[in-house]
Amino acid sequence: MGRERFMKDDGAASGTGSRLPARDPRGGRPPQEVAARLGHHILETALAQFIAGGVEGTSMEAIAAAAQTSKRTLYSRFGSKLALLVAAMEHSLARYLDPIAASVPRGSTRKKIAYIARRMLDLSLQGDVVGIEALIIWLANHNPGMMRAQPAIGTQFGIDLMQTILAEASEPNSEEAGDLPFLAAFLFDALVTVPRQRILQRHDLHNTTRTKAAYIERALDLMAKAIPFLNEGRGNRLTS
Repeated sequence: MGRERFMKDDGAASGTGSRLPARDPRGGRPPQEVAARLGHHILETALAQFIAGGVEGTSMEAIAAAAQTSKRTLYSRFGSKLALLVAAMEHSLARYLDPIAASVPRGSTRKKIAYIARRMLDLSLQGDVVGIEALIIWLANHNPGMMRAQPAIGTQFGIDLMQTILAEASEPNSEEAGDLPFLAAFLFDALVTVPRQRILQRHDLHNTTRTKAAYIERALDLMAKAIPFLNEGRGNRLTS
């Protein structure tokens, strides 16, 4: 949703990362930097609590205790438990997804698509991301208007990123341009959704670096027979 370089500080998910500075005994608002760090700390701790206990089994009191802050602080920042849940999930997803878009390598269209697919597949298999998916499904069933994210973690992000790569490789106003949204979704499903399902649900694909890389390359080889620009040696431009 991948994660080799996902910027999660050690212990962040469990609330055991670096401790926040002690509060100023004189009171008052903390400096901006400290306030920002507190916000990140609260979101990371809250997410770990929600993943461990579920939405209904997690209280604001428990989150406040784990984050070493007050319940009043939580309500003043987020307003409600569900709003904190949404903020915590969106915070975590942004930290995971943004680096993928920023690190797409140079090279052929196939190389870029394969890179995105591998990073998104790795992300979608990460333990805490699987936990976030369960929270999103709960939210979609109970308060669907609170979050635009779909149950499949980062799906639209991955599709949009692939579509951007395809658009860069296509001729402006070409006949293929109208097919790019469908093609991007098709590639994402073939390269990410299907192997993820096989690993997590069917258990007939191993979650190893070699197996996932081989699967993606074989899938691209097969699709390249019908979509020639996916051949590494055909250049970077989509042609009719």
